[in-house]
Amino acid sequence: MLESSAKPPESTYPTYTFASTAHPGLVTWQGVYARSVVRPLAVCMLPVMVGGLVKVLQGYPALAYLIIGFPAALIVAAAWTFFRMHALIAEVHVRPGEAAVRTVWESLRARPLRWTPIYELRTAQSSLTIALGDTAYELDRAAWPEADTLLDVLKSARALGAPRPW
Repeated sequence: MLESSAKPPESTYPTYTFASTAHPGLVTWQGVYARSVVRPLAVCMLPVMVGGLVKVLQGYPALAYLIIGFPAALIVAAAWTFFRMHALIAEVHVRPGEAAVRTVWESLRARPLRWTPIYELRTAQSSLTIALGDTAYELDRAAWPEADTLLDVLKSARALGAPRPW
């Protein structure tokens, strides 16, 4: 009885995890959100504050402008932060033939990993592009402290993976 072609159970595969500089670590979601909303809030409030100052200095009433402008800026900043937390990749998990990524929000919520085949790896001077399943992810090398190790592990995992359908 030959069992050499049988795959070992998934638990015996080594799994490597890489975290970006955006990874939340042990911080709660409220802390990560508060830290993430600062820049969008500053960008959205700046035009409101400058516009209010200009109106006041010119002698025009600014209260109505500020009453509408401040809540609008808060809503835009909150939406910007929400979408950014759902789009920014924080973790890459790798095992032979497959990889999984998690966004900042998924890392905070400890969502289950979605393993997909590694189809393509492309490198540029400042980025790394990974094609997993039908989605391509572009990772900024500056945000990944172990970018070179991540690339090496992904190349090895791709080489050890299941045969390609083509």
